Amino acid sequence: MNKVNQFQENINSEDPFIKGLYSDLNERINAYEQEEAVKIDKMHWKDAIGSIFFMLMIIVYVVYVLV
Repeated sequence: MNKVNQFQENINSEDPFIKGLYSDLNERINAYEQEEAVKIDKMHWKDAIGSIFFMLMIIVYVVYVLV
């Protein structure tokens, strides 16, 4: 609870720099929390197929050259 009180005290600070800094931070936090489109999709195998194939080709090439 102390951190919340300190955050609120900094928003209501007499120092204009601190007040502006924490007010802007508070506005950004509120805007982020209100966004509905903050859904993160998990990565699927089809998203990594190209990279996996490329890595396998490099591994095969290295094994072929070293053996």
